[in-house]
Amino acid sequence: MNLLTKVPFHISRSRVVNNVLVSNACNFKKSLTCTSVYQFRPLSTNPMEPNAADINNKKNKKVRSLRVQGLDTSNFPDLSKLDPILDVPGPIVDPPFPVTRPSVVITAPETESDDIDALSIVTRLSPSEIRDLQKRTLIIKRVSSQTEKGRIPSMYALVVVGNGKGVAGFGEGKHDEVQTAIKKATNIAIKSLRYFERYDDRTLYHDIEHKFHGTTIKLWARPPGFGIRCNHYIHEVAKCVGIQDISAKVHGSCNGMNVIKCTFEALNSQNLPSEIAKSRGKNLMDVYHTYYGTK
Repeated sequence: MNLLTKVPFHISRSRVVNNVLVSNACNFKKSLTCTSVYQFRPLSTNPMEPNAADINNKKNKKVRSLRVQGLDTSNFPDLSKLDPILDVPGPIVDPPFPVTRPSVVITAPETESDDIDALSIVTRLSPSEIRDLQKRTLIIKRVSSQTEKGRIPSMYALVVVGNGKGVAGFGEGKHDEVQTAIKKATNIAIKSLRYFERYDDRTLYHDIEHKFHGTTIKLWARPPGFGIRCNHYIHEVAKCVGIQDISAKVHGSCNGMNVIKCTFEALNSQNLPSEIAKSRGKNLMDVYHTYYGTK
């Protein structure tokens, strides 16, 4: 009988000598004091003696054999024969996959045509005239606006539109996508179309100097065949307006937005012969003869 498992006690000042636990002052439940010596069994080093792992493996094998003993292959169904309920007699034919797509493809209406119809109502231009307009996207850049939630990035586009016969306008648009920003800017430019007077339908009536913020431009009227010799932004604006002979010089800031806006304001600030004749109290033909020669 193992005394360690039968007798409860508290061991104090114990020590081990040659695999023997020697304890003094043992306290039993009845406050008895004794000196006991208990011999511990050393670990087995015999390889022939079975371990706990081998015993567990043998038990698992017995359980598996018991599980397999209950199976009878005669109870399995014969898969070589057709089942009258589950199997279809004859050759197996896969049924056609059901087509859920409609026979007629439904397409969304064209947004471009809708925009042209709406713009034709606003500008009183025919759809063909709107389609024939020259559309030039001159500036595309990434911008960001600072808000309480942080910086919100977007794309900025500036578009110049004109028919090459004195009618032109520009528009600005911002959106997350570039194409949408260009579309918005184009619609705004078409809505802001206006007519610019041209001398002999090819050049300016007189030399112009105009300032817009930090940009100052000088425009000079030129004789026939001179061409367009100026800043590339002014060149595109002159093409859309229909000016064929002009030269220009940009001073100060060469920012594209300022140059384009300054050019439109300069073209709009021309002194026309009718205004000069009215202010001087003279006949219009006299003004033409004095300022532009005989016409």
